[in-house]
Amino acid sequence: MADEELELDVNTPKSNKMTTILLIVLIVLVLIMGGVGAWLYLGKDSADSSNESSASGDKTEKVKAPLHYLSLVPEFVVNFGPGSKVRYLQVDLQVSTRDEKALEAVNTYRPVLRNDILVLLSGLSFEELSQRGGKEALQQQLLNTINKIVTDAMHGKKKKTDDDSKDEKADGAIKDNKAGHVEGPIENVYFTSFIMQ
Repeated sequence: MADEELELDVNTPKSNKMTTILLIVLIVLVLIMGGVGAWLYLGKDSADSSNESSASGDKTEKVKAPLHYLSLVPEFVVNFGPGSKVRYLQVDLQVSTRDEKALEAVNTYRPVLRNDILVLLSGLSFEELSQRGGKEALQQQLLNTINKIVTDAMHGKKKKTDDDSKDEKADGAIKDNKAGHVEGPIENVYFTSFIMQ
């Protein structure tokens, strides 16, 4: 066994070794170029988005204040008209806002809010409120009513008279009036209880 020699093929063509080395170098170059391209592309997108967010943040975006909820207690109870399947509606409402002054206005003008909400609720029928769409339309009307009162109170405007309100409320029917959305500090109105009996 000592006489056995390890045979090395010294005469192997160099083209196979050279091809393998070139192939490895080419793969490494492609990977490096792909990495650099991805880094430039992603770096540009993040730089653009950070520039856009800082530019738009200065103009329109502020840090939002925490959301506050206020329950309008006691609950609202109204009778349905004669011939209805049920006799009364009892609703608990909560409002949400990020504006502390709006909460103060809701507390200050609570009698006005209760009056307008009761007038709105008393003009409704069981048939209108028995469907989800009717409840959502009522929710939007309540939001508009509350925002109108709170906005007017915060800006010192006089409340409309009952005659003005009657002209605007066509016999209490719920209408999904998205175009008539009243902008204001109250973000949403929630039904925390909705009982019809």
